[in-house]
Amino acid sequence: MRSFISALLLATMLVPGWSSLQADPGTEAERVSRASSVDEGMGAVVISIRSALYLEDRLDVFFLREGGNIENDADVVRFGRKQGLLSLGNNTTSYKVRAYQLPPGTYRLVAHGVGCPKVPAVDERCLVDASFLTGTEEISRPSRGYTELAPRFEVRSGQVTYAGDFALTAQNTIEWSVIPADEIERTQRRFSRFPRAPDPEIPEEFALKYVLSPRSLNDDWNRRY
Repeated sequence: MRSFISALLLATMLVPGWSSLQADPGTEAERVSRASSVDEGMGAVVISIRSALYLEDRLDVFFLREGGNIENDADVVRFGRKQGLLSLGNNTTSYKVRAYQLPPGTYRLVAHGVGCPKVPAVDERCLVDASFLTGTEEISRPSRGYTELAPRFEVRSGQVTYAGDFALTAQNTIEWSVIPADEIERTQRRFSRFPRAPDPEIPEEFALKYVLSPRSLNDDWNRRY
């Protein structure tokens, strides 16, 4: 309850100055409910996004389509997760399995960011101008860009890709794990008529190293998330 009240106070004091001035980076993935709702020529992607950190803004996980340009929003797809509005504490450690449709191609993890106005570059921290009661201050948000040695998955027309779970950890990194059978069973039934696309390619260093639970993070200004 204490952390919840603190979060409410922070929300009233902290208003990002860029929020109404700049469009969201990348292109938000389009959700689909079942195989029959996937457009001709597109493929389905089943994915979960989680966070050990309390999210004071939306967490975006960005993927770049192979052959595309990270500066072109059409080549960058984002999957998001928000903190539950009425939750008492962090409810983003639970799985949230969703299905989306994407054009065929190979997609590589390039960045994550919480309320970032851009796709962070490799090892870059997202800086935003925030308005406090005492004035405007530049602060950092949990964020990071990744090299080419990052998880990737392939999308094929008329097939379903089970991309897995991508979780933001207290180390400000995205780590990957398999979605448990009981969490994904219902979605699998809805896409059962689609052939299964190849499994994602996950470098060993991106494997989730512990059970995801609420954690905290100190940023560059010693602000604790």
